[in-house]
Amino acid sequence: MSCITDAVEEMEKVTRGGTGCHDCNVKIERQPDAPMCQYVRGGVNLKVGFGGAAADVVTQYPLETVTRIPFMFGAPLESPEQRTAACGILSVVARFLCLCRRAQACGPEDHDACFTNFRSVYDGKKIYVNGNLPPDLVRLLGKSSVSSPEDADVIAVGGDGLFSEEGLALTDHYRGEKRNDLCRSCYRRCCHIPERRTLVPPLCPVSGSKQID
Repeated sequence: MSCITDAVEEMEKVTRGGTGCHDCNVKIERQPDAPMCQYVRGGVNLKVGFGGAAADVVTQYPLETVTRIPFMFGAPLESPEQRTAACGILSVVARFLCLCRRAQACGPEDHDACFTNFRSVYDGKKIYVNGNLPPDLVRLLGKSSVSSPEDADVIAVGGDGLFSEEGLALTDHYRGEKRNDLCRSCYRRCCHIPERRTLVPPLCPVSGSKQID
């Protein structure tokens, strides 16, 4: 079990019981020209579409397919590609069901406001970066950034922190010990909206015990 399979279990509970979600296709395709979240570097930008809603996933394990939500249910999700697909589906279905405000990267015009809020949320916290997050983020965080997860108050999780075996193992290891927040475009949320403090997806119990809103 991992934070992703736990999230899938929660999604199964939400979508069961005649919602019709299980009967609709989910389409995953490359979208190289789409805006990319400023907190992610490297990888391929994927668009995940479901019921007219859309989500972005940036991953180093790209795939293109048409599938349905139940493919995830009870599956071990052992490969990075399967985890990429599952995270994308969790995001787009959460958006479709209005469980999150947006699931796509904001435009460049919002980047400054987004980072300003990011920094204010974690003011005074020690942050460890887990995943394919850009060196600029570490530089901008300055002395707030630490080189060891043991020294961190908050672990900022990028795509590889969920998709790769090593990154997911680290994320899962510190569940319940550290606050794990997802800096995304693997799981993008409106992090620049002041009242939304926690970047953890609403259906993913990645959150630790260090002040969860």
